Amino acid sequence: MAEERVRHMFPGGNTPLGFYSYYKYIIDPEKANRIFILKGGPGTGKSTIMKRIGQDLAKQGYDIEFMHCSSDNNSLDGIVVPNLSVAIFDGTAPHVVDPIYPGAVDEIINLGEFWDEEGIIEAKEKIFETSKKIKDCFERAYGYLRAAYELMKDTEKVFKQALDRGKEEIFIHDINTELFGTDPPSNVPGKQRCLFASAITPKGLSAYLDSLCTGHRVIRLWAPAGCLTKNALESIKNEAVKKGYFTETYFCPMSPERIEHIVLPELRTSVLTANEYHDISDINRESVTTYYMNEFLNDSVILNFKQQLDFNRLYSDTITQKAVDCIAMAKAFHDELEKYYIKNIDFNQLNLLREKLMEKILSYA
Repeated sequence: MAEERVRHMFPGGNTPLGFYSYYKYIIDPEKANRIFILKGGPGTGKSTIMKRIGQDLAKQGYDIEFMHCSSDNNSLDGIVVPNLSVAIFDGTAPHVVDPIYPGAVDEIINLGEFWDEEGIIEAKEKIFETSKKIKDCFERAYGYLRAAYELMKDTEKVFKQALDRGKEEIFIHDINTELFGTDPPSNVPGKQRCLFASAITPKGLSAYLDSLCTGHRVIRLWAPAGCLTKNALESIKNEAVKKGYFTETYFCPMSPERIEHIVLPELRTSVLTANEYHDISDINRESVTTYYMNEFLNDSVILNFKQQLDFNRLYSDTITQKAVDCIAMAKAFHDELEKYYIKNIDFNQLNLLREKLMEKILSYA
């Protein structure tokens, strides 16, 4: 499987605002040839079908985007085949998806056709009980994330107070000129696609920055967590859209409406935030230009608030870990829930379904 053909990202995330979905940006329904929406309970084979199809298509030379699940590191929420304008994704809770153009583009696949309903009904009470435990775990996790975010907001306030806006504005002007030149805006604004490059998962923070910028020139904005790259990234995104470029914007799981990374496929350029929590690996450093955003900060202000910043960092990390523990516990209960479905599924029928899906997808080649 050629790694340059495979990209990884998250269409939704566990955040202080609860589960936050950018599912509608997985694929543009008006440009898609086909969108297959899988409906079915846990353990009914949705992720396995998508993973196998994605891997097989990648081996055949197709570009593939794997949409990972933020609540299960081993599971997928969807795949996209950009060359064929085809997508498959999980349309069940917490990311319920309904067809926008039924029949014309969207096709619902009901995996419930392949289960023994009587066997599942027998486990009804256990399913209710386990589902409630999962819900409780996520509610607790989101409460912890909200508490951690309050400390992070205080850190951001300190960095904002220390920021030299004049120096930052000059940097933003220069970087926009370097990227886009001085040409006038396009008659047709560019489109924006919104997703997450990282997520808070049962195994902690998981990130896929390397897969997003392979083969790209990378502009790396190094900034201590809380030292916002928000102004620069918002400006770059606005300029890109204004100049007509298709723009992928990737958001922060701790602040899901704040841009953290930008990928400009037409320019083969990525602008990434790097900090102590996520960064690109050394293998991608050859074509990287790094700018140190802390150079725009007043050192004396930072020094005055050092104790407060250290406190915020320590306890936000501690509280976030409690959230991760709760998400991991929810995953354990989810694994238990899957067992009631797995033993009542006809996997031979699922394999036949996967083969038929593969045939349908390749018919768009």
